[in-house]
Amino acid sequence: MARAIHIIGADAPADMLAQAAILAGANEKIVSIGPAPRKFDRQTVSLRAPMGSASLAGLQLRKITDHAELLHAWSPAAAAAAQWAARGKSILLSLSHLQGLHQADIAISGVFDDLWTLTVPTEAQRRVLITLGLGSKRVFALPPAAEPNSDADRKRNIARGELGLDNGQFLLAAGGEMLHASGHKQACWAHAMARILTDHTRLIFPGSGPARRAIEAFARSTGYDREIFFTAESLSPPDVLAAADAAIFLQRHDCGVGALTAAMACGLPILASDRPEIADCAPHGLAALLSPPGDMRQAADNLLRLARDAKLREKLGREASILASEKFAPDIAKTTLRSIYSTVVSGHS
Repeated sequence: MARAIHIIGADAPADMLAQAAILAGANEKIVSIGPAPRKFDRQTVSLRAPMGSASLAGLQLRKITDHAELLHAWSPAAAAAAQWAARGKSILLSLSHLQGLHQADIAISGVFDDLWTLTVPTEAQRRVLITLGLGSKRVFALPPAAEPNSDADRKRNIARGELGLDNGQFLLAAGGEMLHASGHKQACWAHAMARILTDHTRLIFPGSGPARRAIEAFARSTGYDREIFFTAESLSPPDVLAAADAAIFLQRHDCGVGALTAAMACGLPILASDRPEIADCAPHGLAALLSPPGDMRQAADNLLRLARDAKLREKLGREASILASEKFAPDIAKTTLRSIYSTVVSGHS
């Protein structure tokens, strides 16, 4: 088994930070370029990197990589630092999504330049990269690791109590980091359209991100902002998923599937855009109701179906939980990652 050092940085998406925390081995070192991100619950070694300099970070990183065979970077900036420290070691770069990712073009060109190998969360994303010309042995699908919610009933009661809700309201959770085109405005829009025809639908956002203020402003513009909750500072994402009745992901572009698979692991039915990477995880009619990206009428219709049909929610949620246990359990992702490590190191040598 290859010995790895995990490298994170300020540009690492929330999805990738969560994966690094789950998948890094208990005895594997995690290094942060700059201070460790808030809410990252694994012990890290922090490197000083003025102005985010990859070369300065890489020179410091060299001092702690002697016994590693592989450097696993969880963001493009982390991979750039790893390049300075590699000294013949293999570099693996994990991406959460392909569209709109900061420095994604640099990450992909790095594969062509033989600097590192890539992982993406789904086979659909892997096929896109192979179509662009990446060799099939230079890009791997690493499924997201998603853990089921423990003590869900207690968490549900506590979270709903804090929100002032009882079990009569249909609570829809819009997870994921708040980025441009990540579907959070569309969630507000679908909620407002459905809310006209049903009075018990509520919407909750458990995350945050660069686009949060714009999303809050959009929520106010719908007129239903008193029924929309932003809880990044007050409730943990697992507590929100325990409180929710369904999860919504209406992105128009690839924004990652980590939050989607986390919702599936908690047994939530999924309302989402019919994008390839989403359909790969949550097939339409099995674990999810999918609508064409940007089709808000169909998304609102699907929302109404879920809000009104408890049996449908139960069926989709049960299948989502089964799929998550079969495809996204942490042990499965860890086994896949170790296999990737072995392949990358043997191919590099």
